[in-house]
Amino acid sequence: MTASQVGVPVVRVVHVRRSPEDAFRIFTADIGAWWPMEAHSVFGAAGRVAVEGMEIVERSGLGERSVWAEIEEWSPPRLLVLNWHPGTDPSTPTRVEVAFLPDGDGTRVELTHSGWEVLGERAEGARRSYEQGWVPVLERFVEAD
Repeated sequence: MTASQVGVPVVRVVHVRRSPEDAFRIFTADIGAWWPMEAHSVFGAAGRVAVEGMEIVERSGLGERSVWAEIEEWSPPRLLVLNWHPGTDPSTPTRVEVAFLPDGDGTRVELTHSGWEVLGERAEGARRSYEQGWVPVLERFVEAD
């Protein structure tokens, strides 16, 4: 990846057959029910993730706490913007923006992950990891009830 590609956001789009209100609620309030903790967590499969106040927080089975993100914008049912840093330095978050757009029989969910430059030497690897990692995460979201 060249330096110019580090500045390119990762964009993932899915369609869900539910209203924007329901899609936003499932993405946020029900995140612990669908997020694939076995592969995408700080504490492993025994961890639990939830929105707590204006943060997304993972808790281990022993009660340890890891803040994944601070919520920068909470505009249900349209937009969620996160300062994203699971398991890393909260002073250098990337930005995750999730838009919920009415689309025919459901909602188009557009996830845009940007701001890789703040990670310095880790930017290239982190971007590559999330480019692949968001795919199974969003697949689980689509399958959620």
